[in-house]
Amino acid sequence: MNASGTNVYLISGFLGSGKTSFLNHLLKKAQTDLKILVLINEFGEESIDGALVEDPELEMLEISMGSISCACVKGDFIKALYRIAFVIKPEFLVIEASGVANPTDIGRDLFNPMFKGMFKSLDKVCIIDAENFLEQYETFTVLENQMAASDKFIINKIDLVDRTTIERIKSIILEHTPKSIFLETSFGRISISDLASFNSKMHSQLFNGPRQEEDLLKNDMFEEFVDMIFVNDATQVTPPDKLTSITYRWLSGSVDDFRNIAEKIPLDVVRAKGFIFENGKAYLYSQVGHSYTIKPFEGPRLVDKSVNRVVFIRQEFSSTDIQSMFKEYGLNLV
Repeated sequence: MNASGTNVYLISGFLGSGKTSFLNHLLKKAQTDLKILVLINEFGEESIDGALVEDPELEMLEISMGSISCACVKGDFIKALYRIAFVIKPEFLVIEASGVANPTDIGRDLFNPMFKGMFKSLDKVCIIDAENFLEQYETFTVLENQMAASDKFIINKIDLVDRTTIERIKSIILEHTPKSIFLETSFGRISISDLASFNSKMHSQLFNGPRQEEDLLKNDMFEEFVDMIFVNDATQVTPPDKLTSITYRWLSGSVDDFRNIAEKIPLDVVRAKGFIFENGKAYLYSQVGHSYTIKPFEGPRLVDKSVNRVVFIRQEFSSTDIQSMFKEYGLNLV
């Protein structure tokens, strides 16, 4: 039990920026005796990122089928925070927000009086996809919100761009957040020295002393609190960009059969990811922008290996074009 309160570490960033890779490196550097809970939010209905978390013993919650900043799952997010604050009581809560989340109001959610000060601090870091940021910035409003809601920025994938591009990215971020702190990396890898401020915070005494045990709200009273949050945040819970998520599941075919589809993905698909299985082996498919990878995957959290599944996040609402490609290459959707 943590009688003092919970410190929160928010990881935001657009689709495919490398949030989960950064999270894995972050957790590797954390002290093993700390009670850490990870909350992962995914825009799609199929949870993929949860399986990518490498530590099989780490306590984790998942909220899928929408962004925690939108009305579709806002209630689930508030309910999860209540359970975290008064039941689980971790020392640190790490939130990996959906790539389309507007994290502007997360601070207001955490410090809502209903949580009685159980969330003590909020550290906000935004992961930037150096390869695709300039194009994404011209198209998606949510990037502006993510920048405005953050104070620390990890410029990721710097191995794929030149110095001029990196400096241009920084100048844009500084327009939105003048006091930004930057770190540059590839594959989300952050060194121990880079994480020194986080580690020192994890060992510092930030609290005002032990807190009293709180009585949990009865269900009807809790629902009233959640309803009040919706009323107060009515203008904030709609997504800034019109994107749709479609999940495809199939049993037949091979990795190469799916590769034929990956080569022809419609241009409006901004992110796609999922698992493909062949001869008992798992492969992770990841597409960001106009490029994709299919690599062997051996994550310990991947339990269901019976059904191939891929999530596509796109700007168009059509599903027939991708469906026809599955049919063309003999992959039978279920």
